[in-house]
Amino acid sequence: MAVLQHGIWHPNIDAEQLPYEDTFNSNLTLEKNRYHLYMSLACPFAHRPLLVIKYLGLEDVISISSVAAKRDQNGWLFDTVNTDPITHSQNLIELHLKTKPDYSGRVTVPILWDKKENRIVDNNSSNIALNLAQHWFSLAKNKHHLVPIGLSEKIIQLNTWIHNNVNRKVYHVGFATNQHDYDKESNELFNALDRLDLKLGQSKYLHGDVITLSDFFLLPSLVRFEAVYEVHFKANKKQLKEYQNLYRYLRDLVQKKCIRETIDINHMKLHYYYSHKHINPFSIIPAGPSVTW
Repeated sequence: MAVLQHGIWHPNIDAEQLPYEDTFNSNLTLEKNRYHLYMSLACPFAHRPLLVIKYLGLEDVISISSVAAKRDQNGWLFDTVNTDPITHSQNLIELHLKTKPDYSGRVTVPILWDKKENRIVDNNSSNIALNLAQHWFSLAKNKHHLVPIGLSEKIIQLNTWIHNNVNRKVYHVGFATNQHDYDKESNELFNALDRLDLKLGQSKYLHGDVITLSDFFLLPSLVRFEAVYEVHFKANKKQLKEYQNLYRYLRDLVQKKCIRETIDINHMKLHYYYSHKHINPFSIIPAGPSVTW
C-alpha cells in the first residue's frame, strides 16, 4: 500500500516500512451537518460506517460521498462521477495534506471530515462505526440499538475477531506470493467461516435475533465474496453458497432496503479487478459471476 511520508507521496512503500504513522482520532461533537464521510463503495472497511449511517437513518445528519472505483498512481481519487462535494479535492492525498502538511501514514478510506474545522477527525473504520453506533442515537431517525447495553464487550470482541479472521484474512489469501502462505491463509479463512456458519445455525444474527454492529463487520466481506474474493483472491476452498447458515444470513440482510442501497457490485468489481495490477496485470474485469441474492 502506498503512503505519505512527511507529506511526500511514496507509491511503492508499505506502511510497515514507516518508523511511525500519524493518526486522527478526535472527539466528535454531536452536531447535525458538521461531518462528512468519505468512503468507497468498493472497500469493505469503509462499508462499516456507511451501513451504520444508513441503518440508523443518519443521512441527513452526516453527509456521504464515495471516491472513484479506479485507483491510479496517486491512490484513491475523485472523478467526474464520484466528485468531492466538500473540498473539491482531486484525491485523498490532498485531504490528508490539508489536515496535516507533513502527514505520514496510509492514505485510505474511510475518512470522517469536519466541515467546520476543515480537517480529518477520524480515519479508522472501526472507531467511526462504533462511535456512530454508540453516540449518535439521539439524532438517528431509526432508533436501533446496534451496541445494546450489556452486549458491548462481546460485540467489540467479535468485531475484532471478524476484522482479523475474515475482513483482513481474505486479503492475506489474495495477496499471498507463494503456495505455503496461500494454503495457510486460505485454511485459516475458511476455518473462520466454518465457525461463523455454526454460530449462525443457532441464531438469526451474530448476537441473537436483532442486528448489531458485529453484523455490519461481517456483511461487507460476505457481499464481496462471490463477485470478487472467490475469483480475484482465489478464496474458493468452498463457495460461499455452500454455507447454508451464512448464505441465509446474507440473503436476509441484503433484502433490507437501507442495506441493499449500500451495495454496488459493479463498482466493487471495477475497483478490485482494475486496481490490483500485481494479481490482475491486464485489468480484465470478468463478466461474472452473478450473485443470486
